[in-house]
Amino acid sequence: MQCPSCGEQTAEGKFCTNCGAQLDVEQMHDKETSTETDHDSAGDHFTEEQENSTEDQEYSAKNNEAMDKLQTIGSDFGHFFVTLVKNPSEAKKANHTDVISGIIIIVLSALLLAASYHFVLNAIPAGFFRSISFFDSFILPIIIFVLLEFLIAGLTFAGAKLSVQTVTFPDVIAKYGAYLIPFVLLFAAGIIFSLIGISALAVILILISILGLVLFIPTFILLEQPAEGFDRVYVLLVLYIITILAFGFFTQSFLSAILGSLMDSMFGGF
Repeated sequence: MQCPSCGEQTAEGKFCTNCGAQLDVEQMHDKETSTETDHDSAGDHFTEEQENSTEDQEYSAKNNEAMDKLQTIGSDFGHFFVTLVKNPSEAKKANHTDVISGIIIIVLSALLLAASYHFVLNAIPAGFFRSISFFDSFILPIIIFVLLEFLIAGLTFAGAKLSVQTVTFPDVIAKYGAYLIPFVLLFAAGIIFSLIGISALAVILILISILGLVLFIPTFILLEQPAEGFDRVYVLLVLYIITILAFGFFTQSFLSAILGSLMDSMFGGF
């Protein structure tokens, strides 16, 4: 206990043992208790601020990590795309480390195909396709085209395994996306030529790009390595049949949707 008169430490009692001044024990005890309470409160406040600061740092670190990952993916994709535009034959070197870039190309090609399908429908005179929504004319085709391309990649992987080739499914996805780049560019060029009125060249380029997506790319992938299992000629023939049937099924579903909408628009009033 500290004496309020002389400031020296003294034993508890009514009088200070150093200067003899009278001590108010209850008042001094309340003052010490108040000091301890203030100290504890300040400590709790500091702890709360420290916890909030830690949470903010963790959140900032996660955001920085996500941004770094996006930048890395963007950089890798840019290098992947530019390299294959300059030298498409480099696609044979694509492997599982390029799988994200391959998936991006697959999605972009599906977006381009779906956009062309959507614009073709919109170019037809108003009134024919009143019942076709934006979802049916654009969103659903994107999903279908992505599934179709992954299906073709999966069939190509199955063909590679039948030929006993050392390749994984991520490798095939990366290679499929890599080989897809020049055909996507051809398809885009075909759309441009159709817009400026050069229809014959546009049809040729678009047809080649579609054949590349369905037939040429699986052939390129399966011819990269020597076959030790089933003969690749038979594997490719079976692959062609299945992929053409799958592509025909998807095409028929689109045509059925268009014709069904057309019939509903023509006879909806009867």
